[in-house]
Amino acid sequence: MKEDSYSLRIWMRYFGSPLFGFFLYIIAFFLVSDESFDEYYKNYGGWAYLYDILIAIAWSAINLEINFIISDWLEKILPWATKPFLRFLTQSSLQLVLTVLVLFGCLTSYIYVFRLEQWTEHDLTIIFMPTAIIAVLVSLLVMGVNIGVLFFQRWQTSQLEAERLKQANLESQIQILTQQLDPHFLFNNFNTLSALIEENPTKANQFLWKLSDVYRYVLSNREQKIVPLKEEMQMIEAYVHLLKERFGEQLSVHNTISTESQDLFIPVLALQNLVENAVKHNIINAQHPLTISIYTDNDWLVLENPFQPKLHTEHSSKLGLKNIQDRYKLLSKKTIDIEQSPEIFRVRLPLLNLT
Repeated sequence: MKEDSYSLRIWMRYFGSPLFGFFLYIIAFFLVSDESFDEYYKNYGGWAYLYDILIAIAWSAINLEINFIISDWLEKILPWATKPFLRFLTQSSLQLVLTVLVLFGCLTSYIYVFRLEQWTEHDLTIIFMPTAIIAVLVSLLVMGVNIGVLFFQRWQTSQLEAERLKQANLESQIQILTQQLDPHFLFNNFNTLSALIEENPTKANQFLWKLSDVYRYVLSNREQKIVPLKEEMQMIEAYVHLLKERFGEQLSVHNTISTESQDLFIPVLALQNLVENAVKHNIINAQHPLTISIYTDNDWLVLENPFQPKLHTEHSSKLGLKNIQDRYKLLSKKTIDIEQSPEIFRVRLPLLNLT
């Protein structure tokens, strides 16, 4: 914003100031011209016109710099944010007083350069009063533009700052949500691993590798918001292997992901949360085996399973679907779709396309 303000001041100095000065000269020329000026322009010719224009531009430039100086000085001792009304009165009063003084100095030089001391008080009043009124109006206009630009830049800065804070907050929330892998899952797997070490060391070693694959994926993607579907599916294969060691043939997971969907994106660990929820909240035994189906439907990733809820669920972190809903809300305008019937529970995740 400081660079923008500096650029604007350069523009006003090199372009705005001459335009305001020339504008002041044109209006003053038509308002204060009388017989005295006819003689003056006849005697001095083109030099008189040129000097009048230069005087007007010089006044405009000095007035502009005074405006900048007053504005910067008051911002240190009387900022707009604290007492805006008092700031406006103070700045406008100082601006008007200095405008009249500078204008008086310019007209005095004007009189002595062209040796117009013989002009009567009436002649000088005709020159000074209308020109002073015009100068005051132009000065107020310049001050208004300067204040307007200042407030616009502050509004723009506040908007950018708010957006940065919002983005930082989103990043923080997404990171927290991403790292929420249920710790109870780890305890269950340690129990399974402990049993396998005694029963079948080879299977225990394989189980340990799959467990490390899952947590390697979690650690390597802890800073990521989204991942390609194919990467999530690779982790799901290792994750399902761990679950099947616990539930055996009573749990099966069928994957029919289309090839064209492999490079689309989903929030990291979103699919893992769905599989975890299906296992956590449904009965899984010989009489009620659980089959989880994962497939794509156009731009949706679908996970469905028979609805066979437990009467008493195991320890839950209360994350699951809310976790996924929150992350989609933070990442895009898309939302997940949940369908539940007495027979089927189905969740549809939008697949995100970054191109």
